[in-house]
Amino acid sequence: MRIPLVEPSRLDSWRAAWSHRAVGRPKKRELRVSANRQQRLEHFNSHVYGHVEGWLGDRMWQIVNVIGTILDTNGVCGNIAEFGVHHGLFLFLLNALRNENELCFAIDVFDEQRLNVDCSGRGSLSVFLSHVESLMASQRRSFRIVQRDTMSFSTAEVVELFGKNGVKFFSIDAGHTVQHACNDLTLVQEVLVPGGIVALDDYMSVHWPGVTEGFYRFMNFQNRRLKPFLYFQNKLFLTTISEHGSCLQQFRTAIEATCSDEVRSGRWKGVEIAGSSCLSFA
Repeated sequence: MRIPLVEPSRLDSWRAAWSHRAVGRPKKRELRVSANRQQRLEHFNSHVYGHVEGWLGDRMWQIVNVIGTILDTNGVCGNIAEFGVHHGLFLFLLNALRNENELCFAIDVFDEQRLNVDCSGRGSLSVFLSHVESLMASQRRSFRIVQRDTMSFSTAEVVELFGKNGVKFFSIDAGHTVQHACNDLTLVQEVLVPGGIVALDDYMSVHWPGVTEGFYRFMNFQNRRLKPFLYFQNKLFLTTISEHGSCLQQFRTAIEATCSDEVRSGRWKGVEIAGSSCLSFA
């Protein structure tokens, strides 16, 4: 599947809105886009999006940019990771959040498709590696590949995998069964650093109802650390409980500054998901 290319010039208007928002507010922490993130987002929009097969909302790069600003503002550090990589599209976008001392972990069954019990995607190790070599060559040493079914991890193993740095952004897009979604959220909460972000793919998808059921099973029986704060383009975003209120407020402030017309028109709305206050985009 080919996805239409996003014009890199759209980054300029987004950055301009951030700069305008910061003017005259010296007593508050400014929300800024780091030079590394700007460069990587521009590279993603011009060289990756539309050239790597995958399913990703056309404005997800904007949300990742806002999240990156919030993580940097709050001093949140850690690795980047994804359960269920396919050909790497979303992970390459998340690489924009990575600082120089952090790594990107690609965890997928890849060519062991017998483990892909619900046929949710069809990863390929050779395709992913070719994309890393051709599109992310200067940063390829920052990628770590783990070919494994997420259902096979113990809590101890997943903690050992990410070490003392933990994970500051974790994308969950592996098996879409009830069991996979619940299992993966349970594992992720053990390695997410305080103030880190989780993105759960295909929440509320009519084609993959197991993800939604698995999410609520996790929330009702396994959750001890996570609360959702955002639903955008087929992904549900969660953060740690203690940081939920501040993260939601920071995100809301950013959206009101950069997408004021959408806020006024009602496309952004405050909702409740699993008992938590969230922003939702339609």
